[in-house]
Amino acid sequence: MKLVRLYVRIEHFDDWSYYTKDYEGLMTVMQYYYPYRERGYSFEVISVGSRKNDVIKSFIRRFRNLKNIIDVVSVNKLNNRNYEITFLGDINGMLKYLILEQGGIVVSSYVKDGVKDFTAYFFTKDYEYSSAMFKDLYDKFNNYGRIITFNVSKVPRSVKSVIFTSPMYELTDIERKILLKAYHDGFFNYPRSTNLNNLAKEFNMSKATVNIHLRNALKKIISTYVNNART
Repeated sequence: MKLVRLYVRIEHFDDWSYYTKDYEGLMTVMQYYYPYRERGYSFEVISVGSRKNDVIKSFIRRFRNLKNIIDVVSVNKLNNRNYEITFLGDINGMLKYLILEQGGIVVSSYVKDGVKDFTAYFFTKDYEYSSAMFKDLYDKFNNYGRIITFNVSKVPRSVKSVIFTSPMYELTDIERKILLKAYHDGFFNYPRSTNLNNLAKEFNMSKATVNIHLRNALKKIISTYVNNART
C-alpha cells in the first residue's frame, strides 16, 4: 500500500470560498465536514478570522445568502478576530466529496483571497496506475474553477513505516478491521472493486457508520505522518 499526497490550490467559481476575495485579510479554516449525499448537503464547520471585526461580520452577512449555502446553523464568536460558522452546504460541486468518492480524505483546507488551498491523502496499491484517478480528479476540478496548483507526490517509505507503528494513533479494533477489509477488497483501487454498501453489509452497519470508522482510521494514520513530517 502506498500513501499519496495531493496538494491543490484553486479558485472555485460560484462556491462561497470564491467570494472571500472581496474581504481583505480574511481567512477561513476547515474544522469539520461530513457529506450527506442522499440528503443533498454537507455538514461543515469553519473558523473565520480577520484583524478587523467588521470585515468578518460583513462576510458572514453575505455568506448566509450565497447560493450554495443551504442553511447557516450557528455563528459563534470566539473572540474579536475569530468566529465559527456551522452550516449546511450544497453537496453538488463539493470538491471534498469528489475526493472522498475516490477514497481520499482532506486533512486541511484554507481559504484566502478567493483561493482554496487544501491537502488530501490517498492509499493506493499502484502509484502509476492511480495516475488515471488523479487525471480524472484534475479534469473534474477544472470544471469547477481555475486550478493554480495540482501536485501529487508519494510519501517516502521511511516516513510511512512510522505511521503504522505509532502508539499515539493506534486504531480501534473495528477501525482496523474495516480498514483491512476495505484494502483487501479493493476499496482503494481505481476503479474500486468494492464500495461502502458492500462494507456496510459485511459489518452489519449503516453505510454512514462504516464511512465514519474508515475516515477515522485514515485520519489517525495520516495525522501521524503529518506530525512526524514536521520534525
